[in-house]
Amino acid sequence: MSAPVPSYRFVILTEDRKEDAELLGAAVLLRARNSGARRAEIQITDDASVLSKSQEPDEPNTIAVILSRGPGTATSAFISEAAGDCMRNMIPVLPVYDPRAGAYRNQVPSILYPINGSPWDPSHTAETTAEKVLKLGGISEEDQRIFISYRQVDATALADQLRRALIDEGWDVFLDRFSVPPGADFQKRLDRELADKAFVLLLETPTAAESQWVDHEIAFALQRRLGLLSLTSPETSDPQLYPAIHESWRLRMNTKDIQDPGLSCQLTASALERVLLAIGERHAEAVALRRQSTMLEASAEMTALGYDVRPIDQWGLLGIRGLQREVALVTARAPEAADLRRLDTLRRHHRKPGSKTRGWVVHPSEDVDADRVSLLEWMSKHRTIRSTPLMLLADRVQQ
Repeated sequence: MSAPVPSYRFVILTEDRKEDAELLGAAVLLRARNSGARRAEIQITDDASVLSKSQEPDEPNTIAVILSRGPGTATSAFISEAAGDCMRNMIPVLPVYDPRAGAYRNQVPSILYPINGSPWDPSHTAETTAEKVLKLGGISEEDQRIFISYRQVDATALADQLRRALIDEGWDVFLDRFSVPPGADFQKRLDRELADKAFVLLLETPTAAESQWVDHEIAFALQRRLGLLSLTSPETSDPQLYPAIHESWRLRMNTKDIQDPGLSCQLTASALERVLLAIGERHAEAVALRRQSTMLEASAEMTALGYDVRPIDQWGLLGIRGLQREVALVTARAPEAADLRRLDTLRRHHRKPGSKTRGWVVHPSEDVDADRVSLLEWMSKHRTIRSTPLMLLADRVQQ
């Protein structure tokens, strides 16, 4: 039996940026095809009526984008009603505004004030905004996310080769040369991407251990218990190995694995196939282990608070203490809008008449970007569901 084909529906609405809406729709389609979603069914529409319907399991994963450039969109009853439908039906929204046309709050209806808007003016291409739209929709294969840690001076060619190959296999890949926009806070962006990807591929070349950025990335991975695999080049001697990497986490290449030793550190076709297989196996093992450990710790935290805890669904927990019920959905990376929707379904399924039932998306890290936090808070408004890092679960359950 073949795997089901994922489907996504992007609803792009505007009152004053019709041409930009067309450009963005085309950019979303193009970026989706180039980011591991070739098999996905993708719809681009301006039909706001689909937002008024609750999200059923067989419906496409729906994401709304609201483009604005002034008071036309801000005062539009049509846009305000569509945003309200999104809030009621837990559909994620990305408000996009033109910073040259004034402040964000002057360009969107008040219902969208709590969400951080994304700036886009016509002097820039639609590509950056399209990438944000796809990320909001979780367009990559579920949990197939990877952060490539390397030193540009001797691993750029290999990093590029692996990035292309992984994207072709459906991975969401972070590689700094392609993923960090100019002017961004580099270290903050790195930390967020590390927490989001939850798996690090280290390209262990002769000078990798001398890089302060590689050192930071590997230290972050070890401290936060992220998945880790080191791909070691044949030129790297034992004294040049990264000391904190256990040998069992290392995949050593030899000169026969390299296309042109001395000229390029790109892999041969057979070596690349072997590396991709090893990455997939190690990633699956590491993500499952991280999620299992988070689930065990979450269960222990709730048990210590007097709850009778049992597993439910896949990676879910139900804690019962008298009339109080707590439903937890555990993820191995930073929480997303889709996690919140799934949690809400799980919470509604397990609530009982007369009981108080709350829901929590529990994740291992506090490193969640502000834009995502504001959207999750907006989606969960008026609902008894929240996202929380594991370390704060006990305190928040007691509140």
